[in-house]
Amino acid sequence: MESDFESSNGAGRTDGAAARDALSALHADRQALADRIRTPAWYYPLLAFSTALIIGSPGPGVPGQFVMVAFGCLGITFLALAYQRITGMTITRMAGPRSLAVSIALGIVIVLLLGVSFALTATGHPEWVVASAGAAFAAMWCGGRLYDRVYDRELRDGR
Repeated sequence: MESDFESSNGAGRTDGAAARDALSALHADRQALADRIRTPAWYYPLLAFSTALIIGSPGPGVPGQFVMVAFGCLGITFLALAYQRITGMTITRMAGPRSLAVSIALGIVIVLLLGVSFALTATGHPEWVVASAGAAFAAMWCGGRLYDRVYDRELRDGR
């Protein structure tokens, strides 16, 4: 009786060399995928700006708040579409546990900064909302780049 492996590789090799060849091909595919989905340099500054618009939205009051949230959401949407068009791929899950942890931590920081913005506005200090928006800008830019480095490493290592 012949195994599926023997019938699928043509030569009937079941030795260590065939296994090394298969692992080498998988490694090369991981490297090519990681190279293909590399985030462009302009992506995180624009994502950080869009995030800062949303985080800073409680400051100007109701009419300006809607406009800032709308432009922030449109910016994030267009960035996601541009990334998909450039790479031809959509990322739907984390590569591994470290990229997931970075993503969760970044999300928590952004939500906390939105809470700070609302608290500042509610306590009569809307002029300070710009500080929380600036912190969100920095967190998203730096945290996003950190996420990319961690994701890239996990993808290349096959985690």
